[in-house]
Amino acid sequence: MHTVSVIIPAYKPDQKLLDLLGRLRQSGYTHIILVNDGSAPEYDAIFCAAQQQYGCCVLHHCVNQGKGRALKTAFNEFLQNFADKAGVVTVDADGQHQIDDINACAASLWANRDKLTMGCRDFGSANVPLRSKFGNILTRHVFSALCGVKVSDTQTGLRAIPTALVRKFLATVGERFEYEMNMLIDCKQYGVQIVEVPIATVYLEENASSHFN
Repeated sequence: MHTVSVIIPAYKPDQKLLDLLGRLRQSGYTHIILVNDGSAPEYDAIFCAAQQQYGCCVLHHCVNQGKGRALKTAFNEFLQNFADKAGVVTVDADGQHQIDDINACAASLWANRDKLTMGCRDFGSANVPLRSKFGNILTRHVFSALCGVKVSDTQTGLRAIPTALVRKFLATVGERFEYEMNMLIDCKQYGVQIVEVPIATVYLEENASSHFN
């Protein structure tokens, strides 16, 4: 885990972020880049704890700029200072990604050093909120028809990206949630294969913490 950086974009996080950081540290991840994407001052204590208690590299946006820009900010930091590592694993801040699934994606990065690994959920399971199930199924089919890219979970934030691809994705257009979709389009353009790793389908409080529209 020492050769993989974890990247977490965060907007108005809560205790679940700190719980996630604790699990990551216990699992041996020593380098975590956390981006505060313009959260209000009342969230400063969480980011301070992330830095002081868990040793995170915390980067700050003065105003909310979107998940895509937060990822790019972290990618730039990674390439400037840690480009000798194997790559990065991007993880959402809301605690929905399980540590075993994060580890599985990190392992896939090592086995597929020229591919994008995506942790993909099963939307046929009974615990998926209706709006999430409908949104993902619709997006998946429309995305396949329009872009010719077939993946089972277009919106997953759990992705393992080798360093060479991080550099390419830094130039991918998009500032908000569309950025992760544009990554997949760029994979087709670059001839990059996508590897899917099945992960647990976890929704907390009916996915109330999601900022996706």
